[in-house]
Amino acid sequence: MNFDRILFGTAGVPNSTPRKNNPIEGVKQIRALDLDCMQLEFAHGVRMKEEVSSSLRRASFELGVPLTSHGPYYINLNAREQDKIDSSVERIIQTAKISDLCGAESMTFHAAFYMKDSPYDVFDLVEKSLNVIEERLGRLDIEIELRPELTGKTSQFGSLQELISLTKSVNSCSPCMDFSHLYARTGKYNSYEEFTGVLTDLKNELGRICLDNMHIHISGISSNSKGDLKHLNLESSSFNWKELIRALKDFDCKGYIICNSPNLEVDAKMLKDYYLSL
Repeated sequence: MNFDRILFGTAGVPNSTPRKNNPIEGVKQIRALDLDCMQLEFAHGVRMKEEVSSSLRRASFELGVPLTSHGPYYINLNAREQDKIDSSVERIIQTAKISDLCGAESMTFHAAFYMKDSPYDVFDLVEKSLNVIEERLGRLDIEIELRPELTGKTSQFGSLQELISLTKSVNSCSPCMDFSHLYARTGKYNSYEEFTGVLTDLKNELGRICLDNMHIHISGISSNSKGDLKHLNLESSSFNWKELIRALKDFDCKGYIICNSPNLEVDAKMLKDYYLSL
C-alpha cells in the first residue's frame, strides 16, 4: 500500500463498537470515529470463518479502512521441542492466510523467547523459520509483510538490532516498531533526540522505504528491570508520545500507527489529533 501520511487505528475492534466481537462492525466504527485503520487481533488463535473474512475484506475496501493483523501470543520459534517450533510456523502461516483473505497487507507477531540460549543462536533459528514461512507463503501466492514485533521483555527475541538484521536477511520481513516496548525493554528511547536517532538508524540501515511503510505500535506502558508489565493509557504513563509523534512527522514517516492502550480509540484519536495539529 502506498501511504501519503501516517494512518491511525486500534489494536482490535474499538471499545465503543456496539457488537464488540464483530470485526465488520469494528471497521464501521473506525470510520464513524474518523480513525483510519484497524488491527485484527488473533492473539488467542486464528478463529475466523472464511465467509466472515471475505465480508470483512469488502467492508474494509468500501469504507477505506485498511487492516493489519497480529498473530497468536503462543508463537515461539525457539521452543525446546521441534513439534512446538513446527506449530509456531503453522500458526504464523494460518494467520497470514486469514489476514490475506481479509485484505490485510501487514502482519505482526512475537517471534521467540531466548530460553536462556545465546541471542545469536536464537537469531539463526528465527531466520531459518521465517525463510521457510516466506517460501511456503510464496507457494500459496500470499503476499503479506511479515513484521516481527519489537518486544517489551528482555527475555523475548525482538530487539531493535535483531529486527534490523532480520529485515536484511529475509525478503518479506520488516520491523513492527513498538516504541512503547522499546522504552520498556531498554529504559531509554523516550526523548525526541532518541526517537530521531532510531529513525535515522532505520533509514540508514534499511533505506527510505522503511520509513515510508511503517507498522508502529504505541500505548502507555509500565515496566520494571525485566521490561514491560502492562499497557496503560497514554496519559497514565511516562512514555513521551508527543515527542515520538513529532519525530515521526519531522521524518515524514508513513504507514500504520496501531494504538493498544486499554482505552484504544480514545488514545488513537488523541495521537491522530496531535499529529494533524503539527
